[in-house]
Amino acid sequence: MRILILLLAFALSAFAGPEKLDPMLRAFFLSPPDLQPAVLSTLGVEAPELPISVFVELADNATDFPGLRTRVGNLATASLTLPEIYSLAERPDVLRIRAARPVEPLLDYSVPEVGAPALWYGAPSATGQGVIVGIVDSGVDILHPAFRVDRDGDGFLEGSRILFYWDQTEGSGGFPSFWGDEPGEGRYGRVYSQRELEGYIRTGFSPAPDTLGHGTHVAGIAAGGKAAGFPGVAPGADLVVVKTNFYEDGVVDGIKFVFESAKFLGRPAVVNLSLGGHSGPHDGKGPFEHMVSGLVEGPGRIIVAAAGNEGAKKIRVGGEISTRTTWTIVPASYSLVARFWYELPARFSITVVSPSNETLTVFPGQARGLTTASGILWLDNTGTSLGATQEVFLTLTGAPSGAAWRITFEPVLPGRVDGWIESSSMGYFLEGDGQMTIAEPGNAERVITVGAYVTKISWNSQAGFFRAEGYELYALAPFSSRGPTRDGRLKPEITAPGAWIASARSRDAQVSPWYALPDGLNMMLAGTSMSAPHVAGACALLLALRPSLSWAEILDSLRAGARVDSFVGSIPNTSWGFGKLDLPKTWASLQPPSPVQKPGLFLLGNPVSLSALFRCQIPESARWAELRIYDLLGRLVWREPLSSAAETVRWDLLSLSGFRVSSGLYLALLVTDQGASDPVRVVVNR
Repeated sequence: MRILILLLAFALSAFAGPEKLDPMLRAFFLSPPDLQPAVLSTLGVEAPELPISVFVELADNATDFPGLRTRVGNLATASLTLPEIYSLAERPDVLRIRAARPVEPLLDYSVPEVGAPALWYGAPSATGQGVIVGIVDSGVDILHPAFRVDRDGDGFLEGSRILFYWDQTEGSGGFPSFWGDEPGEGRYGRVYSQRELEGYIRTGFSPAPDTLGHGTHVAGIAAGGKAAGFPGVAPGADLVVVKTNFYEDGVVDGIKFVFESAKFLGRPAVVNLSLGGHSGPHDGKGPFEHMVSGLVEGPGRIIVAAAGNEGAKKIRVGGEISTRTTWTIVPASYSLVARFWYELPARFSITVVSPSNETLTVFPGQARGLTTASGILWLDNTGTSLGATQEVFLTLTGAPSGAAWRITFEPVLPGRVDGWIESSSMGYFLEGDGQMTIAEPGNAERVITVGAYVTKISWNSQAGFFRAEGYELYALAPFSSRGPTRDGRLKPEITAPGAWIASARSRDAQVSPWYALPDGLNMMLAGTSMSAPHVAGACALLLALRPSLSWAEILDSLRAGARVDSFVGSIPNTSWGFGKLDLPKTWASLQPPSPVQKPGLFLLGNPVSLSALFRCQIPESARWAELRIYDLLGRLVWREPLSSAAETVRWDLLSLSGFRVSSGLYLALLVTDQGASDPVRVVVNR
């Protein structure tokens, strides 16, 4: 390794490509040999001959070459060693190379809260049938009953609802015919077909276990079936699962795999991305977000992303800089990466002072490193080749946790600067705030980005009763990342339940007994990771009813149908977007104006203890009408046929079998051949 490093350093004088590399890659080729091991650590490799995930931007006349995988326009994903990057940067048809960075995983009441049962049991009805829900995450527990079906009625769930399962992390082979005719560089990992998965179900073995548990929980929210007790928003959808390597390029490859699967099967698809990071410019124009957005082409192709969980993490600073401005970085891990972005013609000289008072000053166009008593510092102020957008790149390696580093921007030409620490686990800015903390790819233009609010704060766990502190019911979750994007666009567009959410538990994941539910099949989690699949499932229901909907049409309907209350306030805003997900109103917004009266149902008094009295508005043209009561699992509790002249109807709080129902929350619907009313919540309090 040492010889290779020295050879690369010796050849640097003849190297014409540093300006094509992003600062993270450039740091290796520009830093002296004693700093290069720290740079390799930041890149996530131990030696230069090991492959690094990158994005490559090609000239218009460029042809494919070995190593390229997914290609969107002039951008491609690839895995290349540092010597290969060195060689590639010399090619005239290669414009830029940027390191792909890691992304992080970013939930009984929440599904009824967004109004999903109104579409399950309405007229027309939708459970997601015929739609593919793509999960690009930590994998899925294929043995969990939420993702299985009983095909022959014998009581054993022998069928899998997962059509394809791509494990990017291990194995090889199994790729379906639509993934290219010849074995190529894009075929890494192992793909399992539905038939193979059903064979594993019979043996009780999972070939690609979800050891994190995140993906199983997310998939359960979006499309889990009813067999496990907590149905997802679209329980009738099929799934395509990608167990990702959690690098940006792997995520892009995974999205393409889902959409190629859907194209092969002739179905609409929605991809859920409950993951994100902060390595790009937060304006949708970095290669990661640009490629994600570029994959949303044509009708029936939707991507939903979590807004991020950094609303209270202080990972971002920013402002107009016309005089000397200092921010304080406090590391919390061995390595810290921070990036600062601004637009030309602004220029800055930058000085960093270590906790041990060593100083490094870097002028515009310079990149330098310094070994201090408090750790190794690298600072790149050479800018980027991303047009007018310029990047200042800083890394700290071996810095003690909690020790303060000061970074000062001295304007040569004034302008606005916004900076982010790549991950909240790395540290924070003492002066940081929660604004503009939307995680990438949530800043992408064609991605629907989802914030989180609170629908549950206590539950009975395997360890006993648990109450989550610091949360207010129906308020914005304190962790939910805020917008806008760096270029001023509104994000998130909508919010959905994200704290605390019960969903499927992977048998291969370690779970605290305080978060594990007594049934052993489900667990509680919180995050925008949990709010995003509510919206992904909602998109699946809309696509089941209208498969040709585009991302723009679905986004418009989500905005138009969003619920606004006292917590949301005036809209749109950078915390809630346009409000809370409301599926009945969203579907109604897609309907053409019609003189047909919608059924209306109103509860006269709530909560109830002896009986519930409803006032009905039945359309004159309705041929039949019926009052239906459901529990939170979507099970029919009571039904009462009504005459078209009925104005009131009473429910005596009995089930269809004649027993008194227990205390709790129920949903009432007035269903007619002309459609269904909005769901009405009934609180039974014995």
